[in-house]
Amino acid sequence: MAKNINLNLLEVVNDFFNPNQIEDLFKQLNFGDTADTSSINKSDETLDISFPSGVITKSQIDLLVTFASTRISEDNFLALLLLLSNATLTYGDFNTSINLCDKLISLSSGNPLLGDIVANAYLVKGEIFSRQANWELSFSEINRARNLFLTINDNSGIAKCENLLGTIYGDLGDLTNAMEHFETALSLINNQVNYSFSGKIEVNLGIVNTIQGKYDEAISYFKRALINFEKISELKRVSEIHHNTAMVYTKKKEFSSALNSLDECIILSVKLGYLQTCGLAYLSKAFVYSQLKDFKLSLAFADKAMEIAYKLDDKLTIAEVYKIKGIIQRESGNLMASENLLLTSLRLNQETGNQLNEAETYHELGLLYKEMNLLEKSKNNLDKALEYFRKINAEPEISKLESVLKYLI
Repeated sequence: MAKNINLNLLEVVNDFFNPNQIEDLFKQLNFGDTADTSSINKSDETLDISFPSGVITKSQIDLLVTFASTRISEDNFLALLLLLSNATLTYGDFNTSINLCDKLISLSSGNPLLGDIVANAYLVKGEIFSRQANWELSFSEINRARNLFLTINDNSGIAKCENLLGTIYGDLGDLTNAMEHFETALSLINNQVNYSFSGKIEVNLGIVNTIQGKYDEAISYFKRALINFEKISELKRVSEIHHNTAMVYTKKKEFSSALNSLDECIILSVKLGYLQTCGLAYLSKAFVYSQLKDFKLSLAFADKAMEIAYKLDDKLTIAEVYKIKGIIQRESGNLMASENLLLTSLRLNQETGNQLNEAETYHELGLLYKEMNLLEKSKNNLDKALEYFRKINAEPEISKLESVLKYLI
């Protein structure tokens, strides 16, 4: 079955084809209507929301590319490839996105006038590899993009590279480097009116402040980003802010508010076909329900998150799902099962180099071993978590760990 991409075809073709060409194109392609979402009557209706079939399928993208290759100018054709690669990236079809980027790069080879479009293709590939925790390839593609942007004096492009580098260092748990790259990105666009990109950087700064326990600052950044995205009706980013705001509420143990924000995120993500954000929201719901001791719902949402994470080859989220499942089993009294799940999460986080999630998993293992009365192992794991959280000045996590450790000494 062809995978669907939730992209409005009419918006695409109107920008690239004349009316006669559009008529010919629609004769050659068979477009189905978008299916209605549905859910069954359960205690949390978002559990059974399904993604609507998109307007464009992968096979139709192939046909569209072939049709366009002989009917529009080379510049427009390359712009179309870049638009489609960004769209398929957004909606989680990473293989198609990479293929489109590679085609664009190949066709542009040796033409210095096409440096901007080639740089953006490298940047798309860099983002895909970062989502798959393939850091070496991601850094390589971003550096290629950055060098091209430098060559053509494109500060906006350089800022995009800096922002993505900051995101990667944030994923790796290196918050100092992350903040430096985010601030560099902001400085590069300081005098430009770019609501979308300013909003993205503000979201990233909000995430860093959330990790460090600066919740008021985090909410302030998210609100500023929301204003920027609403000005340009960038609803995909609005769905992300709902998720980020939910994370702040979760940290503050305001679980009802967190669930409300996650519901808004899921509903909007499904409507837009934004698979990755929806998967993250399912994961966050799994954690919230684990804190509310509703372990059946927690496991159900964890399974939904895992399904999406494997579909996207999202290694960071896969590791997080194992951690959540480990917490659920620990809280349910299944201590041996919990240990295996948490150790699996720890191994995956170590393999991907994610220091933040690694420290969080050490924390959960420390709590598990305390419950198993393995006090030396508990202390060792909690000490490892505390060492990292002190390094990044995450005061709420430091306080929680110190309050547990003082009873183990």
